Amino acid sequence: PGPGRTLDFGADVGFLALAAAQRGHDVVALDRLPPAFHYAHPRVRAVQADILDRPLAGEAFDQIVNCSSVEHVGLGGRYGSTPAPDGDLEAMAVLRERMAPGGRHILTVPVGVDAVCASLHRVYGTRRLPRLLDGYAVAEQQFWVKDAGRWRQADRGTALAVPGSERSYALGLFVLTAA
Repeated sequence: PGPGRTLDFGADVGFLALAAAQRGHDVVALDRLPPAFHYAHPRVRAVQADILDRPLAGEAFDQIVNCSSVEHVGLGGRYGSTPAPDGDLEAMAVLRERMAPGGRHILTVPVGVDAVCASLHRVYGTRRLPRLLDGYAVAEQQFWVKDAGRWRQADRGTALAVPGSERSYALGLFVLTAA
């Protein structure tokens, strides 16, 4: 619940931005591509920019929503990105800089055996996931795997053992705070 400030990173059509606005937050919906909103809301401000260019310098957010977005940063050609092998890690550091004291960062990413499925996404495993979360404290985490076409909750070890590919991976959900 609001009031507060939310950054919706990789906003796409802006449904998460709208949900936060409806709960009393002032929202910045950041995406590399032009806004694809089918609504107008006085509490939602769309910003078209690359996170690696630090477009929100000086702004602070109580909540950052990063739903299946950071795994694309720096993969050349994806959403107009320029190649940056550690673009995802840099983006997480930039987002951490934008967190207000006491803020939280809600993150979902593909997890499994470490992989880069160029130019689609990264899959975070035992090697890259700790690097992605560096500088954050994990307040909550959940892992999900597909079983017979349906998602079910799993333990970390099971999720990180899933072979990552272009079409298949497990899912990690995290609530992060500043370390």
